[in-house]
Parts: sequence; C-alpha cells; structure tokens
Amino acid sequence: MVAIALAIGFAAGILSGMFGVGGGIVMVPALLAAGLVTTDGGGTAFQAATACSLFAIIFLSPTGSYVHLKAHHINVRYGVVLGLGGVLGGVAGSYVSNPLAPEWLEAGFAAFTILMGVQMAVRNNRRNGPPADRREPACTPESDRQESLECNLRNPRPYLVVLGLGAGVLAGFMGVGGGLIIVPVLVLLGVGVHVAIGTSLLAIIFTAMASVATKAAIIPAIWPVFLSVAAPLAVGGCIAAFLGAMVAERTGSRELSRYFSVLLFAISAYMLAKALGYF
Repeated sequence: MVAIALAIGFAAGILSGMFGVGGGIVMVPALLAAGLVTTDGGGTAFQAATACSLFAIIFLSPTGSYVHLKAHHINVRYGVVLGLGGVLGGVAGSYVSNPLAPEWLEAGFAAFTILMGVQMAVRNNRRNGPPADRREPACTPESDRQESLECNLRNPRPYLVVLGLGAGVLAGFMGVGGGLIIVPVLVLLGVGVHVAIGTSLLAIIFTAMASVATKAAIIPAIWPVFLSVAAPLAVGGCIAAFLGAMVAERTGSRELSRYFSVLLFAISAYMLAKALGYF
C-alpha cells in the first residue's frame, strides 16, 4: 500500500511542479482504482480520496513553489489574493459537494478545460515573443506594475478573487488544487506562463488547507486515512514536485504553454469519458 501511494504521489508531484496544478487529477482516480481508500463509520471512497489528495497537496505545493520563487517566478500578492478567495471557495465546495451528481460536475469541468486549452493554444500560436528557447519576462514581484505583454492588468484583484473562489469550489468538489483553472486564466489575463505556474502553486496551498480541514470536520472518519495513505502520497509528491519545477524552469515559455494545453486536452478527454460512464 505504501509503495503504491508513493508512486501515485510521485506522478502527481511531477505534474504539480511542472504545471502549477495540485496533482489531484492524478491522485483521486488512481487512489480509487487501486482501492487504497476506505472509510469506517461514514463517508465514501470518493470523499476519502479527495481528502487524501488535498492533504498531499498541502505539502507538495510548497516544494514546487520554492523552486519557482528562487527563479523570481511567483507574484506573492497575486497568490495571496487567489489563496484567500480559494479558502472561501474550498469551504463552500466541500459543504455543498455531497448532494450534486458528480457526472454533471465532471462534464462541466471537461468543457471548461477544453475551452482553456483552445484559448492557450491559439494565444501561443499568435504570440510574437522571444525565441522558443528563452523564457519571457513576466509579472515578478519586482515588475508587476510594468506595462507589458506579461503585466497588463491595471486592477487585477476582482478577477483574482473570483478566480480563487472558482478554484476553491473545484478543490472542494473534486480534490484538486485548482491550478487547472488558475494557470490558464492567469495566462489569458496577461501573466507569463512561468509566473502563472509559480503563483498557482502558492495559491493552492491555501485552497487545499481550507478544503481538507472542512472535509475532515464534516467526516471525522477520514482522519485515519491521512496517516496510512495521504502521508506516503505527500512524501512521493514532495520529491517529484521539486523535480517537476526544475524541469519547468528549464523549459521555454512557448513550449511550456504548449505542453500545458496538451495536458488540458488529455484531462478533458478523461473527464468526459468518466462522465459518460466509460471509467
């Protein structure tokens, strides 16, 4: 059981550090498929899997964030605003997730990821930027007030609060960190992809903490699962998130945007198939 959880956490950590996502899109279905999560005295396997995923995200996201912070690819102010919105959304999503049919949520999420993937691909193809082997200047803490392609938000806080709320609700529902929403929307708002990834990792720390605390309060039977399953997930994820972030920092902006678009299309295909009952 521990070895399987470590392997799942490692795979999720690579995606987390490289693309700024929590990794729950890997951890939740993998935990369910492996049969590692059960609860005694209340709750379902899906609820336990989402809680374990969020618990692991609390630890693996700071690991990836550290690498991006050293490269000056985190906007702390944006991340905090997103995170505070995510706290509210995470609590709300955790409370209202039980009565809703998961198939509708999965189909809606798939449609959204397809839209974001198309938008990022189109933007990347139209962009007239530096060569593909160079990273673009972006909204770093030192330059986020400059007017440029990467920093064109005059008053971003309302957008960031709404974005954080949406990411938090998604986290509460599905056990993901919310980076699959945060990163593409930040890019569409004009933030460089490297900074979008680093800022997303910072924000989802807040989101995951609020969501997992709420789930644990609602279903106390989940607590023992944290020690047996979530802890190995976090260990494997922390190691891999560091490696994934290092890969991201060595990848050009246009390539990284292209890879993220591919990730969105792959996830949307999986979510649609799952909503239609193929998984």
